[in-house]
Amino acid sequence: MYERLVVGPHQSKADLARQLGLSEDEVRTALERLEKLDLLRPFGSGLGELVDPRLGLKALLLQQMCGIEARLRAFEEDRVAVMALIDRYADVHPGGGEPTSEYVAGHEAVAGRLRELADTVDTEWLAFVPGGAPSGSWLETVQALEWKIRSRGVSTRTISTDSIRCDAGVSLGAAWSGALGSPVRTVPSLPVHMLVVDRSRALLPADPADPWRSVMQVSTPGALEALTALFEGVWESAVPLGTATQPDESGLSPREKELLRLLARGLNDDVIRRRLGVSLRTVRRIVADLCVRLGATSRFEAGYQAAKRGWI
Repeated sequence: MYERLVVGPHQSKADLARQLGLSEDEVRTALERLEKLDLLRPFGSGLGELVDPRLGLKALLLQQMCGIEARLRAFEEDRVAVMALIDRYADVHPGGGEPTSEYVAGHEAVAGRLRELADTVDTEWLAFVPGGAPSGSWLETVQALEWKIRSRGVSTRTISTDSIRCDAGVSLGAAWSGALGSPVRTVPSLPVHMLVVDRSRALLPADPADPWRSVMQVSTPGALEALTALFEGVWESAVPLGTATQPDESGLSPREKELLRLLARGLNDDVIRRRLGVSLRTVRRIVADLCVRLGATSRFEAGYQAAKRGWI
């Protein structure tokens, strides 16, 4: 109906009904739907005034993006609820043999488990440690533990976010690089905190928004193999902390390019902040700067222009 109105004027509902093979009631219903979508404005007794597609359709797409974000939030809530039910079932119906997972709750308990793993690690310590203020104290905790276990000859490799190279983490990043050297690499973003010890035990946060309030210790062989493979894949693409990151041919820094990619996936600012290891203010500042460079007036338009230019 909207396309038919775009390509030419029509005198009446009867004209539209004949051209589209619909009844007048169906045409009336469709026109009312277009008005609700803000694609058609009532005007006199006629069919109405068509809204410019560049405005109307853009607004419609923005509404759909809001709906997608709402569905993503609902999915995350469902995921948390399902995981809680699985944990409850495991408590009530424990399986035989050695447990393959253990829930550790509370910051002090989690800190104690980290120290315990550092005391018992034998050969290898692999860590995802996003930077940024929310996890800064844990970045320092992991750093201190690595210094300790490396003195025993344990192999350590850590991947953090590019944010530790600058902003508030510059002194920490420099100290880490100077003390540990090559075993520390960075990437623009990380999905979650993670620790894999001797490829036999792993720690994962129960809640990514507060990663060390509670954790799951996993020892399932299949899960450990997958987590180790994830670490190795990210390690290959990561940049050593002592090596400067370089902008791409479009002049985008790795962080800017990653932020555009995360925006295109529909992630909200808080999730993007955690993955980049930066503050909300930094996320919004980078988005505003990218909008200026792209000549965009909104995030939606920035994503469109970035894709059009081949930036993402």
